[in-house]
Amino acid sequence: MADTPSPKTVSQTTTAVIGGLSPLTALLLLPQPYAMWAGIACAVFAGAGLAATQITLPANQSGKLWLAYRVINFLALNWKCAANAAIALRSSSAAAKAAPLVGPGSVVTIPQDSTK
Repeated sequence: MADTPSPKTVSQTTTAVIGGLSPLTALLLLPQPYAMWAGIACAVFAGAGLAATQITLPANQSGKLWLAYRVINFLALNWKCAANAAIALRSSSAAAKAAPLVGPGSVVTIPQDSTK
């Protein structure tokens, strides 16, 4: 007969699988002092990521404003293509709102025949 796993083994295996699949679960499995610091770090990185997509490139690329911009982009892990993606998407969606003249989605008016 096959050995049946103990409930403790099943519990540990389930916890390991869920912890590997969910960062939130992994964060909750940490002991308390480390879980708090890991949660704060995740919040800082998430906040920097949100801010980095909304802040435009400073015109003067020197000084304190430029340094703050670079720090936010570093914390958000935004290098080259990822920086300011929301602003680029916002400007492209504004251009896409204009009705195209030809092709799919274009407005076609069909004249009505009024003769009887």
